[in-house]
Amino acid sequence: ELNQPLAAMKTYLAGARLLLQRRRPEEALSSFQRIDDLIERMGAITRQLKSYARKGGEAFEEVDLRASVSSALAMMEPQLKARVVKINRGIPRHPVMVTADRIRLEQVIINLLRNALDATKTTVEPQIDIVLQANDAAVLTVRDNGQGITDLDSLFEPFYTTKKPGEGVGLGLAISSGIVTDLGGRLTARNRDGGGAVFEMQLPLVGPDHAKKQEAAE
Repeated sequence: ELNQPLAAMKTYLAGARLLLQRRRPEEALSSFQRIDDLIERMGAITRQLKSYARKGGEAFEEVDLRASVSSALAMMEPQLKARVVKINRGIPRHPVMVTADRIRLEQVIINLLRNALDATKTTVEPQIDIVLQANDAAVLTVRDNGQGITDLDSLFEPFYTTKKPGEGVGLGLAISSGIVTDLGGRLTARNRDGGGAVFEMQLPLVGPDHAKKQEAAE
């Protein structure tokens, strides 16, 4: 959880240094603002770690899942820019409200995006699809055209990983599954036809009639 913002901070700091050398201080300020935002996020993560120990639910609030997806993509921006990956988004115009801890929810999405990014490292034309829907539940789907999943049964077990030593310890998906379960939802995975993997996160919508009201508003 902390490595992601630290990596982003390093990228933004390098960019700010280059902009200052080129005497473009106004643009450098934008990078410094992003670093400040990341510091705030790291503080929120450490506070969340304390709440894990207390097992309290005081951090739960109504969250627009669309905003969480946007925030996660912003956090992954340095990695996405370093790779030529096509990102396809299918996001509805109306809010998709769920009850969640915002930081933990965004971390799940970041883990899914990072997993898709890693899975497409050897793909000639890497592509990641991000689709958000609201019907009986809020459903976020992350699809990639990578190598697929070799062991679906062990995928969400702690310390299961297909990465090389030093690239990960296999806790990301296990933690993500636990977070989604705590939120009253479920996280599933399957291989897609034609190659690649599909991860699907389902969460209860705020209010039983939420989806119907949004459809009527459309």
